[in-house]
Amino acid sequence: MNRMLLITLLLVLTASLLLNVYLWQRFSNSPQSNPRSNPHSNPHSNKNALNQNLAAQNDDAISPNGSRSEEAYKRSGSNSIDGARNIDDRNMDARNTNGASIKGMRSLSELNALLQSGDMAALAASLNRQLKISPLSEPLLLLEAELIRQTKPLPTALLNYYDLADLPLSNTALVEINEKIQTLYQQAQQQLSSSHQWELVAKLNEPLFQRVPDNKTYTLNLATAYAHQLKATLMEDVLAALPFNDRDAQAIRKIAFEQQVAATDSNTTDEPQLQDSLLEDDNTVRVKLERIGNSYHVNAQALNQSASMILDTGASTTAISSNLYARLGKMRNLTFIGIFTIQTASGSVEAPLVRIPEFRFAGYTFNNVSAIVLPEEALPDADGLLGMNILGEFDFSILPQEDVLVLDKRSF
Repeated sequence: MNRMLLITLLLVLTASLLLNVYLWQRFSNSPQSNPRSNPHSNPHSNKNALNQNLAAQNDDAISPNGSRSEEAYKRSGSNSIDGARNIDDRNMDARNTNGASIKGMRSLSELNALLQSGDMAALAASLNRQLKISPLSEPLLLLEAELIRQTKPLPTALLNYYDLADLPLSNTALVEINEKIQTLYQQAQQQLSSSHQWELVAKLNEPLFQRVPDNKTYTLNLATAYAHQLKATLMEDVLAALPFNDRDAQAIRKIAFEQQVAATDSNTTDEPQLQDSLLEDDNTVRVKLERIGNSYHVNAQALNQSASMILDTGASTTAISSNLYARLGKMRNLTFIGIFTIQTASGSVEAPLVRIPEFRFAGYTFNNVSAIVLPEEALPDADGLLGMNILGEFDFSILPQEDVLVLDKRSF
């Protein structure tokens, strides 16, 4: 018994000794235990290596323009390249729109200053450059939309706002965009229809009807414009979007019928008899005309400015020269409605449409008159053209032998 116990103890001691020898040999061969094989075990060597590593990272991390390079993001391990780009894009967007500028970029306040000063070319160039970097920057997109509104035809500006409404923008921006669409459209539609500018009403509504064909407002307003222009086929093409027995559609068809009857009566009226009846009427007004070349000029007054206007019965809209526009104080005294494509004697031009609060002619005062602003070269010898949105308020005739315009105010 004692002998067996002794043998067991010897075997345990032997196993323990062998295990200790094995562990000692493994530890001795490890690189961490050998200073010569591992320079990092030397405190001075480790410090030097760390300093060299940091210096290398700093050299790569700062680019010549002061921004972190992609290589630095690769080495840092704290962000992926895509993540770094996203962060940099957001920072760039903030710098572009809120102040600290990247070389060649302008802050939002600087861009607004360009808009206010009327430097549209510089503003367009800056916006084009900065939107390439931040294509979904809401301040930049809204500023570009305002630039388009002030430099492009109003229908184009409205379509641009509809395009913006399709982008993944914030609810605040989308509300602002929709309010812009409603405000600009309603202001133009009301001004043009109240002054019977049916050709321009059609130009306003045609592209909107094509873009949003299920919008009943655009449908009805476009059909109404065609009805007043006696374009029955186009009117019916538009009204085809509505049920035939729609009450609003039937009311427009009635307008077209009445316009056709009025046009027929006008064509059968004997002009000399009309002149005689006007001359015998107590309400008749005779206006002296001044013949200059092949044109008749009449005197009028826009706000507090006297104006020599060419009598133009072929112009649907009254026009003023850019010189008279400047004398009227531009936007301080006039309301900018939008830019429209207008047919002139020299071809079509894109011109601003404005609202003149008060216009006097032949002893009558007209409020909120629509007027196209034409360049000075288009009106070298006059302050504007007196169009049918004024003359259409009268039954009128010209007595060429006397150089007299005879007017009789219509009662609508």
